[in-house]
Amino acid sequence: MFVDSTPFIIALVVTFVFMICVAIWNSINAPPPPQKAPPIEPGPSRTREILARFSEFYNNLDPQGEMIFDSGILPDPKQHIIHALYVGFDESENEDERSAIERGLRAIVIFQERVGEMPIKRDVTETDKILEEINIKREDEDFNKNVNLLDEEEFNKFSTLRDQELEVHFSHLKIETTEE
Repeated sequence: MFVDSTPFIIALVVTFVFMICVAIWNSINAPPPPQKAPPIEPGPSRTREILARFSEFYNNLDPQGEMIFDSGILPDPKQHIIHALYVGFDESENEDERSAIERGLRAIVIFQERVGEMPIKRDVTETDKILEEINIKREDEDFNKNVNLLDEEEFNKFSTLRDQELEVHFSHLKIETTEE
C-alpha cells in the first residue's frame, strides 16, 4: 500500500501527543472532586434532647392523683414532644424502651389546652374524702390550695379529651391497651 510509512507514523505520533496534551489540560482545569462529608459527631439527637427535657420536667412536676395541666407549661411545644415520642417508639430496640415511650404518651396527654395557670383536679365527694382519709393520710394537707377543683361534669370534659388523645396516639403506634 504505502511505499513509505513515515507520514503515517508521524500523523499517529502527532495525534497521540495532541490527545495527551488535551488530557493534561483537562486534569489541570477540572473542578475538584466532591469532598466527603465530615463524620457525624456522636451526641444526643434533637429527639433525645426533647425527650430528656420532658422526662426531667415531668419528674419534677410530680403530679398527684388525676390532674390535668395546661400545655403552655411544657418545656417544648406539645407537638414536638409527641413527635419525639413517636420517633423514639419507632427507634426503640427493646420492650423496656417501648414501655418508657408508652409511659411518656400517658404523661403527655395530661397536658391540655385552655386549662389555665393552675392545674385542674376533680372535686371529690364527701364520701370519697372520708374513704381517702381512712386509706391514705396525706402529708401535704394544703395540696388542694394549688389546684382548681372542678365538679364531675366539667372535669370529665377535659378527661374525655385526654383519653381520646391517648387513644389516637396508641392507635397510631399500634400499641395495644389493656382495659384498666
